[in-house]
Amino acid sequence: MGGSNFGYGKVKSLYKHSGRYRPTLKKIVSKALGHSSFLLMCAGSGALFLSNILTKRYLSPQDYLFLSYFITITTILSSFALGGMEQLIIRYCKHTNNTIEIDKTSLISIIAAMTISLIASPLITTTLLPSSLAAPWILLLTLSFSLSLINYNVARVRSGFVEAQISSGTWKFAAFFGVLVCCVKLSDNLQTTLLVGMVLAGALNIYLIKKNISSLVVVKARSSTISTGLAFSFSLAIMTILGTFDRVLAEKLSGQALFAEYVYFSMILIFPFNMIASYVGFREAIFFKNNFSANLIKRKAWNLFLKITIIFIIFGGAVYSLSPLINLKVTWINMILSYVLVCTKCIYSIFSSVMGSRASAKEIWTSNLYSAAAIIAITATFIALDNNITINSLLALFIILWSSRTIIFTNTVLSKQHA
Repeated sequence: MGGSNFGYGKVKSLYKHSGRYRPTLKKIVSKALGHSSFLLMCAGSGALFLSNILTKRYLSPQDYLFLSYFITITTILSSFALGGMEQLIIRYCKHTNNTIEIDKTSLISIIAAMTISLIASPLITTTLLPSSLAAPWILLLTLSFSLSLINYNVARVRSGFVEAQISSGTWKFAAFFGVLVCCVKLSDNLQTTLLVGMVLAGALNIYLIKKNISSLVVVKARSSTISTGLAFSFSLAIMTILGTFDRVLAEKLSGQALFAEYVYFSMILIFPFNMIASYVGFREAIFFKNNFSANLIKRKAWNLFLKITIIFIIFGGAVYSLSPLINLKVTWINMILSYVLVCTKCIYSIFSSVMGSRASAKEIWTSNLYSAAAIIAITATFIALDNNITINSLLALFIILWSSRTIIFTNTVLSKQHA
């Protein structure tokens, strides 16, 4: 009997003490739910990250070359399928009483951009990267990513960040499962398997677009919409070049071998930090729409720099240690250059979010004209001076390009207190 009482008392004591941990557990769960969109973004990026490692390690070099082309094209479309006109949704749409108010000019601009993109995208892509995908598949991908961009930004206006990430990240999960199917030998054709996955991702965006269209209310046109939209388009065109032109340079100037090697390197060591930069812009654009001060921006930029430094030391060290296992060629020079590049990109995301949410069309145009001129001059000099394109030379070039854009945007943002 005594033993029984002792056992009961011990269980009771443990139960009583476990209550101490309940508030902590609730805080953890609450915080996780509060950042569920970020966790979903991480999951999608993790899926694409693993897709690269699995393809490189278990499938053929030709399969990885195809994946490299596929990632390059989807990267372009995920940012520029609508030519930047989707940014008008964030800039001008309002969420009131479960409806989204959109002005007539913004709606027409987005529809026109989609129409032009569906015609131009297959033509430009097959000309620029003729060894990549057939035109009908590029057309299908363009449609899917166009709908995804609309869904993504409408959800952001509603503060539906989880839905936004589902819409924009579905293709990453589809790519992962396509690669996984081929790795376990359920399919021996990676190209067909991936493209079928993209069809399924597109079907989800068609479902979401129907729901979002039903919530739209068209209001009278704005006089400044077109000029602002074109400014966004020009800005995003430059961003698309900065985000993908390194791969195009590798393919055009050095061939498919360096192209595939560079894509793999950048997907393992740089892509995870691109995700962080995107998330910062994703969240801060809404924040800076209603809050602004030079000191606030500087503080956010400095805090982000410290966090990125810590993360890179941990992550970069792990990648360097595991590089033989994942078939990654990496040196300390690669690591240092990559660190400088990801820091520059992440700091830029802070100033870019301010520009996107508060700058006038004239300020956006002026900053991007300076940036375009700098990119052309720096790239032309690089091509003229460097006949031997390597991973390190590409990293150095894009550090300079991103730095020039960051300096220009920083000067614009901090020189004026936007109303």
